[in-house]
Amino acid sequence: MKTLLIIDANLGQARAYMAKTLLGAAAHKANLEIIDNPNDAELAIVLADAVPNDSALNGKKVWLGDIARAVAHPELFLNEAKGHATPYSAPTAVAAPAAASGPKRVVAVTACPTGVAHTFMAAEAIETEAKKRGWWVKVETRGSVGAGNAITPEEVAEADLVIVAADIEVDLAKFAGKPMYRTSTGLALKKTAQELDKAVAEATPYAPTGKAQAAATEGKKESAGAYRHLLTGVSYMLPMVVAGGLCIALSFAFGIEAFKEEGTLAAALMQIGGGSAFALMVPVLAGYIAFSIADRPGLTPGLIGGMLAVSTGSGFIGGIIAGFLAGYVAKLISTKLKLPQSMEALKPILIIPLISSLIGRSGDDLPYW
Repeated sequence: MKTLLIIDANLGQARAYMAKTLLGAAAHKANLEIIDNPNDAELAIVLADAVPNDSALNGKKVWLGDIARAVAHPELFLNEAKGHATPYSAPTAVAAPAAASGPKRVVAVTACPTGVAHTFMAAEAIETEAKKRGWWVKVETRGSVGAGNAITPEEVAEADLVIVAADIEVDLAKFAGKPMYRTSTGLALKKTAQELDKAVAEATPYAPTGKAQAAATEGKKESAGAYRHLLTGVSYMLPMVVAGGLCIALSFAFGIEAFKEEGTLAAALMQIGGGSAFALMVPVLAGYIAFSIADRPGLTPGLIGGMLAVSTGSGFIGGIIAGFLAGYVAKLISTKLKLPQSMEALKPILIIPLISSLIGRSGDDLPYW
């Protein structure tokens, strides 16, 4: 039986070559002849996710198979194809409008706690998959050096869909009102096609206040919220740790106790690293935990709470507690406290920072209880 072998190019040249070689060698035992001309073929074996829409296959027997099984058991695979193939009819063009209605312009944002590997790998995966589908795509990376490939307001306005693959809280205010789907960098990297399909089906208009979110979605986010807020704080703290640690290491290069001699470069490096950079670690951690929870109104009370944690000796535990306490108090005041319109402007610059800082101060004493 004359057989046409169709292999999806997305499977890669190496796998395609291996499959073609092994199936070609096993074809004689299965009484099959591998040919390249589709017009002469009686059987078409397709190694892909779906059978292609090709009128040249009309009336022929077609078998859709898995390339992994074809490589592992080529002779058995060919016998299955020969015995279970079914006549093929090309799909009609009715399905075309549905495809046309899918998003054509997609913008995405990626961010991970360290802002290095997963941020950029997820961005590349999203770009590659979107371009395979014929979509216009632009991915903004929120990495350790800030926003890269920034999305402009014009591109946001023209976008049909926003995909956010982030493991930390990121500022998404500019996407207000656009259909948005949120996922993690891990899923965007490992299951890109499935995540893009889910994005098309499940995207909902983004509301910065969160009021438009369904209760089920809100509950799901809250369950992982504390972990995400903590990762946000850690991601902003890491540059302090790295910079401070390197300065201290450079100080030690002049001698383990060289920093004790005043006025020397070793002493200056130790002051920069140990005295300044490391002193900011806990305040920055607490500040950006609170920022992740309550946005900008939470930053000030979080920083103050973190500094108090350092000064009282409660350390990282006190800073983490102060950050969460300040953040949730700031969020509570922001959403629940109703003021006359003339006084609303005072909330973010006076009322929220003041009350949150005073309440957050008590969180620094908790590690001693």
